[in-house]
This record gives sequence, structure tokens and C-alpha cells, in this order.
Amino acid sequence: MKKVLMLLLLLLVCCLSFSACGEDDDDDRSSKKSSKKTESTKDKDEDDDDDDEDDPTPTPEGVTIASTETWGDLTVGVPEGWTFRKGDALDDDDTRYCSVKKSDFSFFDFKMESEELAKQHYEYNKNTYTNEQTDVSGTYGSIAWAGFQYSDGWGGYGFELYAVVNEKPVRVSCCGFKFDSEEAKTILGSMIIK
Repeated sequence: MKKVLMLLLLLLVCCLSFSACGEDDDDDRSSKKSSKKTESTKDKDEDDDDDDEDDPTPTPEGVTIASTETWGDLTVGVPEGWTFRKGDALDDDDTRYCSVKKSDFSFFDFKMESEELAKQHYEYNKNTYTNEQTDVSGTYGSIAWAGFQYSDGWGGYGFELYAVVNEKPVRVSCCGFKFDSEEAKTILGSMIIK
């Protein structure tokens, strides 16, 4: 009974966190675009004599790995300004779980569960997060991932991935990013499973 209650509590926490995916990122993106546009307009006004030069197109900021963290059998890169969290909401010492977080609504959760449990959670999430759901797959680093991406309905995205590495099932739940985002490519590409 205790395990069932803990599982229900964990599922409730996951559902609440996924329901708010992407809210902060949208605000950050629009303020960055506004800021870049203002700077670009200032530069153009100052350089009215230089009509031959085009304003450069803003490019997405690169994701720089600031540290590499190991927890249990997983080693993963943590981008500059992000945090690494050991364990999960129920047990900080559980070496099967960890997270790389940009914010409460933008994160990558890593889970090294039994194959049966991983498939059960994956299928539950696939049946739950159905808004604009599309299948995704690709190899980042040395790990071939398969899974699905979804929209939170407010302009944000998330995805759920599954892979087996060294005969160990690994599941990744991401909130706030697309599967092909620079953040996903960098963080998933940095992963090493013992």
C-alpha cells in the first residue's frame, strides 16, 4: 500500500510539472527577441551612413557544459547556469534518478529503472501527453534514442525517450525543450552510462 501511495504521489508531481512546461522559456524568448531587436535598431540608427551592410541575423545562444556530474551509473554534462539534482522527489539518495535543471519548468529527468517499470511509465506518459505528439528518434553521443515529443499547448514542448545502454534501460523525461534543440543535443550527447 505504501508503494502505491508513493507511486501515485510521484505521478501527481510529474503531471503537475509537465502541465506547466515551457511557460518560463516563452517569456525569456520574447524578452530576448525584444532586447535583440532594440539593440539592432540602435545599431542601425547609429550607422545610417552604412546602408550597404545588412544587420546580422541573431543566432541561438550555444549551450556550454560547465561541469560533468556522475550519479550512480550515469554521467551527464550540466550546462552553465543550470543545476544538477541527485535522486528524485521521494529520495535524494536514490542513484537510479537524477535531473539537470534550467528551472522548475525546464529540465531533463534521467531514470534508470527496471525494464518493466521503464516501459510502464513510458507508455503511461505516451497516453497522457498527446497534444501535437510526434515520434522522434536519433543518436546523440553514442546513445540511440527513440520516443515521442509533445506540445504543452502554450508554445512549450517536452519529450520522453527510451534507450537500452550496456543492457541497462534508460528513460529521459524532458520539459521545456524540443528533441532537436541545442540543449537536448548537448545534454543527451554528453551522457555516459557505465
